[in-house]
Amino acid sequence: MTDDDDGDEELHPRLMMLSEFDGEIEGRLKFHKSLYQYRNSETDSDDWKFRREEHGPLDPGFSSRMQSYQDLEMADVDEDNEPHSFRITGKGERFVRGLSTGLSKLKDGFDEKQEAMRSIASRNKDRTGSEIEQDEDVQEAKEEPYQTDV
Repeated sequence: MTDDDDGDEELHPRLMMLSEFDGEIEGRLKFHKSLYQYRNSETDSDDWKFRREEHGPLDPGFSSRMQSYQDLEMADVDEDNEPHSFRITGKGERFVRGLSTGLSKLKDGFDEKQEAMRSIASRNKDRTGSEIEQDEDVQEAKEEPYQTDV
């Protein structure tokens, strides 16, 4: 793991977001945009960089982190079909539950971070990635120069 893809890694935001979506997200665009909106809801969001790509902000550490979760049998990633699907496994859910319980006791502000993630997941659950892409914060990121950090 490099400093470029840390992104609040002790919280495992990608796996936690998957859990908040009831364990499944259909579509890479939906996943990336939801993570971006979560990152933007945080006051200390400067540690987690996204890149301005064709469809707006993308998490550059996403693929390697999801591969790690898959290798650890905490997530299943199906990239063979469109839209790509991401599912958390029972092992991943147990990990997220344990991590959430521990961090809520040990890390100041964790409950607020978790509530922000829960709120974004709730809002985006029944929306497509293309619909989320039209949100004002994502559109603002799309105004930035191509392949810059947003």
